[in-house]
Amino acid sequence: MVQDNIPPDPEQPGRNQPAGFWTETNCQVIELPLTKESLVQVLRSALDVAKSPYTHQEIAWWADNFHMAQFDFENPLDETVADVALDLHLQWQMYLDNTYTREELQNLDFSKVRLPAEYFSNWLEQLEA
Repeated sequence: MVQDNIPPDPEQPGRNQPAGFWTETNCQVIELPLTKESLVQVLRSALDVAKSPYTHQEIAWWADNFHMAQFDFENPLDETVADVALDLHLQWQMYLDNTYTREELQNLDFSKVRLPAEYFSNWLEQLEA
């Protein structure tokens, strides 16, 4: 989490005051193989929120795990696929930071947060190009 304009802590010289820390609520782990086909599947499911078995939070965290898998040198990922997975996770983080206040984030049910549908459409287009 990025913290801007954090005042120094008067009781601990050289340290900043803690201000507005937040932690996402836990979510279920998506049990799909880390493949391009699975990524396409979760992106398509995100476009139909009413029928999707996954929350956008679950999708974002699965995408982060997917991106981290690119560092498995025995099974490297296609660069475009890994980039989409990374972008998905980063957009999730930026969306939270730019949409909610620190106070809201401290009490937010992250499973209810929805990224804009056009994000998922754009990622699908990148994968299908």
